[in-house]
Amino acid sequence: MTDTAQGFLGIMTGRRQGHPPIAEPEFCSQLSAAAPLFDLKVLVFHPEDVAENGESITGYTWKEGQWQQAVAPAPDILYNRCICSSRQEKRAAAAALAVLSRTVPWSRGLPDKWRVYEILRRSPAAASLLPETRLYTGPDTLGSMLAEREYGIFLKPRAGTHGKRTLHARLLGAREGGGLSIRGRNGDNTAFRHHFSTSGEGIRWIDRFIGKRSYIIQPYLHLTDSQGRPFDVRVLMQKNGRGAWTLTGMAVRLGGQGSLTSNLHGGGTAAAVLPFLLAEYGAVGAELQDELAAAAALLPPLLEESCGRLGELGLDFGIDPGSRICLLEANSKPGRSVFRLTGDIRAARLAAENPLRYARHLLQHSPAGRRIPAKTLRYRQENEINGS
Repeated sequence: MTDTAQGFLGIMTGRRQGHPPIAEPEFCSQLSAAAPLFDLKVLVFHPEDVAENGESITGYTWKEGQWQQAVAPAPDILYNRCICSSRQEKRAAAAALAVLSRTVPWSRGLPDKWRVYEILRRSPAAASLLPETRLYTGPDTLGSMLAEREYGIFLKPRAGTHGKRTLHARLLGAREGGGLSIRGRNGDNTAFRHHFSTSGEGIRWIDRFIGKRSYIIQPYLHLTDSQGRPFDVRVLMQKNGRGAWTLTGMAVRLGGQGSLTSNLHGGGTAAAVLPFLLAEYGAVGAELQDELAAAAALLPPLLEESCGRLGELGLDFGIDPGSRICLLEANSKPGRSVFRLTGDIRAARLAAENPLRYARHLLQHSPAGRRIPAKTLRYRQENEINGS
């Protein structure tokens, strides 16, 4: 890297316990270590560490394999990785974005699951990938849909993440003793099961569980492998250095037997796509991989048209016993640890480097493209913090 950097990328993220106290420390260190290859400087910071006037930020920078605390001016490009789980976090993130209004956003965010569903169903091609989805409006909605679905229904928060507070409810037949079976995950992502002797009692419990939160309802889909493990396929789509969408990689996420979700945060594991699909579906597995790639390429432009410019999307697809592909979720702040777990070195590298390539593209095509002196970051303390 020369004496001057071509641009300054700020990564806004949440807090965690440890040193440094930043979320996704491994990903942030990968981005920071690779940044000089793209003539970029990187600062990782929390929303509340942005000055009220937006002119300076306190955060962490990666130097010689370690983290140092630093203060810097507002960045040229802002990569927002905050996943807010409380009103306080949402307020802090909104305030930071407001005062950094002159900074170019690396990407816009997606709306909630219901809004994404409404956007995609306008396209006949995308609509064919979507499971039936309804808004939860109360016990009556729940009761009628339960009666229509032999395998039950799946409920999830419109704005939920990592499989938290999800539910699978199923009416039991006379041979099973009747009533309503419910399994799910609570706010801490801990699994639970309940059985209610009558459907009415179970529906009232679900209504209390949901409370004032906004939920969507879908039919429960049998998305399990031959060993009874729930699975989905995560496809990471990212923009490259030309600003074009590319498929970075895909991987299977597997939950444990009897688990409700395959989410890695819920204790899931990962597997390489093609070997898994070939083992489960035979020769059709290769065709399914091609269909997944085609579906993933279809969706980003459709979402951008309504949501604004995006930089990356994590698309989660299910495959039912009839080999039909369906979109389960789209995430504009996707994780990428799944590629490390499957040993896909190429995808893992691209997943970390493509955000930098796209940041360079934005700098070259926006008023923010200006040279930033290499000494702009002023280290506030000499003691270095070990990175992860």
